[in-house]
This record gives sequence, C-alpha cells and structure tokens, in this order.
Amino acid sequence: MDSLKSLLDKKQYDLILSLTEGSLDPEALVYRISAYLGKGDSASAQDLFFKNRDLLWSFNPVLTIKSNFELRFIAHDFDGAYDDITYFENKPYVSQEVEEYLRDLPKRIRLNEKNQQLAQNYTPEKIEQVFRHSDDDYEVLNLLNYLQGVSVREYLSYIKELLVSSRHPSVKTYALLLLVEIAYPESVTFNKNGKVYHLVPKDLMPPYSGTVFNDFVLYLRDLSCDPSVAGVATNLLNDYIMDVYPESVVKTKDDTLLALAFIKLAREYLRSGLGMNGYYEKYHLDEKKVAELSHAIDETLKAEPPLKI
Repeated sequence: MDSLKSLLDKKQYDLILSLTEGSLDPEALVYRISAYLGKGDSASAQDLFFKNRDLLWSFNPVLTIKSNFELRFIAHDFDGAYDDITYFENKPYVSQEVEEYLRDLPKRIRLNEKNQQLAQNYTPEKIEQVFRHSDDDYEVLNLLNYLQGVSVREYLSYIKELLVSSRHPSVKTYALLLLVEIAYPESVTFNKNGKVYHLVPKDLMPPYSGTVFNDFVLYLRDLSCDPSVAGVATNLLNDYIMDVYPESVVKTKDDTLLALAFIKLAREYLRSGLGMNGYYEKYHLDEKKVAELSHAIDETLKAEPPLKI
C-alpha cells in the first residue's frame, strides 16, 4: 500500500478512490476513507467506515476506535458517540492503549460537545471577549480551532498576543501553529516553558511532518517489537514533540538513543516486566544515557499542566 500512501501525501484523492473502488481490503478501506475526508466528503467517509467497522477493527483496533470518534465529532453526532462507547466496551481486550482511550471517551465527547456549542455563538464581539477576557483555556483553544477554518488573518493581533500570554502552553502552541500554517512571514515573540523565542513562523517545520519524522516513527515501532509498547511510545513521542515545540526532537531517522528512551518510558507506563539489557547490548548503548534521556522526557511530560474542563 506504499503507492496509496504516496498518493495520499500528494493529495491525489480521486485516484485513490478509483484504485480502491469495490475493495474490501481493510488497508485499502483506510486510504479510501482518508481520501473522502481529504475531498471534504465526510458523509461518504462515515458511510464507508461504519459499514465496515468490524472489519477495520480486526485490522487495526487503535486506528478504528480513534477514527470512529473523529467521524462522530465531524458530524456533530454526540448521541452516536455516546452509544459507541458500549460497542467498544463489549469488544475483547486488545491493548492498554485501547483501554486508556476508552476510559477517556466520556471526557472527550463532553469536551467536543461543549466546544461545538461554543462555536455556534461566535461573533466578532464574542471572539474579542473570549481572547481578551475568558478564563477558560478550553474555550480559547476551541476558538482557535474555529478560526482555522474561517480566517486566521483577520485575527492576527489576538493570536500574536496569545504567544506571549500566560495561557496554557497548549493554547499558545496551537496559536503558533496557526501562524505556521499560513506561513506568516514576520518575526514573532513566543514564550513557553520559561524560554523566550524570536521566530518567523513560515520558517518553522510543523510537528509530525517530514520524511525524517515518518521514518523515525517506523523505526521506533520496529524496535518496540510489541504493539502495545509501540503505541504508547508513539503517543509519548507525539506529546513530547508538542510540549517542547518549536524545538526539534527528531533529527535523524534512526536515532537509537531517542527511540530506546521512549521504549523504556512506554514499558514503565505499561508496567512491563521486560528488561532493556538486550537493547543495550545489541546497540552498544550506555544504560545510564538511555535512563537519563527517558527521565528527562518523562519530567517534561509531567511538567505540562492539565487543561481543566
């Protein structure tokens, strides 16, 4: 399916739909659903997904449960989302990652439902009020998400103010990413985690992008050996990237020290009894260096304050 992935990266959605027409191969279905979403045809994506949900679950449970609720949220079908919790609760145990996602679902659904209700009431006056006076960081985050689909450029002054505000780091990072997305060409000041950056957003690489990052994720998953460890390690990597952005995390596609630090941390999160000695011997790495990096990553992740709902 490498060709379909390449076509998806190139946004050749119609060609993907043509190549996968009538296919019941689960991986082909995943790309077909993605192509519909890329074309803005969420109704066809939802129809195809829910007709083949059991097949997709047997192929990739983690992707299926996440896609299920993303599609429900796109459709603003929150009643359906609540009903789907029972569907997934009745599935056999697959992994700790699925269990943790399932446990957080009521909170995720409530948050998306609340954000949708807020988005319906946005006027220029309301937007100014939220940016300038709201005490609810989730409300500000939802507003930024709303502006992404409307007009970021109309509210640049508010967005740039967020970059140096006392808002939650996630809110400030999202504001910066909006400027990166529109390739904002002027220098901005951004403070986060006690550091001050002077940046030109158009020169920044968005997180989770580029060949080096994609290749490293594959390398990390390959080294993990266990699907549960791979899933948790990847999630931790993604969280860490956002926590330290705009600083770069992945610099080479086969950074074994970085990969083993995340694998060690993932095993600790899963309370796995498997040791790491085999890795140290195979890759000639110092156990202390891996432990130090793993600890530093864990400390950064724990330092991020939670967003309150």
